[in-house]
Amino acid sequence: MISIIILIITASYLLIQFLNAVIVWLVEYDEPNNLLDEKHLPEIAILIAARNEEKNIKNCLENLVNLDYPVNRISILIGDDQSTDKTEIIAQSYANKFPHIKVIAIEKGTKRLKGKANVLAQLAKQTKASYLFITDADITVHRLWVKTLLSYVKPGTGIVSGLTVVSHEGFLGRMQQTDWLYFMGLLLSFARLKIPGTAVGNNMLVTREAYEDVGGYESIPFSVTEDYKLYKEVRKKGYITKNIFHPNATNISAPVSGFWKLINQRKRWLTGAMDLPYYWWFVFLVFSLFLPAVIVYWFQHPQIAILLYLFKFLIQSITIRIQQYQVNIRTSIFTLLWFEIYMNILTIVSALYFILPIRLRWKNRTY
Repeated sequence: MISIIILIITASYLLIQFLNAVIVWLVEYDEPNNLLDEKHLPEIAILIAARNEEKNIKNCLENLVNLDYPVNRISILIGDDQSTDKTEIIAQSYANKFPHIKVIAIEKGTKRLKGKANVLAQLAKQTKASYLFITDADITVHRLWVKTLLSYVKPGTGIVSGLTVVSHEGFLGRMQQTDWLYFMGLLLSFARLKIPGTAVGNNMLVTREAYEDVGGYESIPFSVTEDYKLYKEVRKKGYITKNIFHPNATNISAPVSGFWKLINQRKRWLTGAMDLPYYWWFVFLVFSLFLPAVIVYWFQHPQIAILLYLFKFLIQSITIRIQQYQVNIRTSIFTLLWFEIYMNILTIVSALYFILPIRLRWKNRTY
């Protein structure tokens, strides 16, 4: 019985890995649905939730003010979520120089509206723009980000979501960069198979029509992963959602500093993922149990167990290499070796921390 379970786990894992590798190899990036009329570009608003981001918000705003988009058709709304550092001061200095930037002091949330969802709900009320672009204060956007996401909108579209990777600052940054790239690629592969996943909350476009149709964040049950909740409600209304891979729609996130902050981030994701469809939990389960399954199998057939693990590492490494090439990221083979160790440790610790009855703490708030 145990051998059958191990066979199911390892075979499912390797099949998912193989299909992901094939899709990544065959589809370099997505072609746009339409060409934008440069003379009649729509009015858009960029919504940014900012809480204690004094280290990152300057870089974020520097990129946003240099977007390739007419300033008279764009507004940048920064929600200062009761920051205790210099976030508001830095953001306001940009608002003083650029008329299309506005800083809004965010009011305390309610039981339904908390955290980032509360910020976005209040910011959305400040604009009548046809398209809402959502990103974070620790994100660097491509100068063609807005135009690229817009080019994938077609009648019936509710959400378009791009790719986000982490900058490679330090060892932990390099590991997070590889981690995000690989699992974002897995999300895109599922989307290409018409299997919905989620939107990327720091790299997404939401049409005003879809946002209003679901009643905004005020009408959506609270979740620490507010991006998935919005994505889910928009799909329930019958709107098209699109996850895209394109170099011009690839955002760069600052890495999480410190291992325990990283573990808390994982707990936040897993907590929000409780609402995901069963097939995603099957994927999570298979990915979590592959290493234990191989270890158990090693006591019975060590040679086969080693071959299974080497095959897994080979497929995973080839997939990551292809993805790195597509987004112009270069790392050494040693990064992939370290990533293997990193992922094994992170998966085990994250699973244990998720099970323990410890409340989630994020952005100096407890949920």
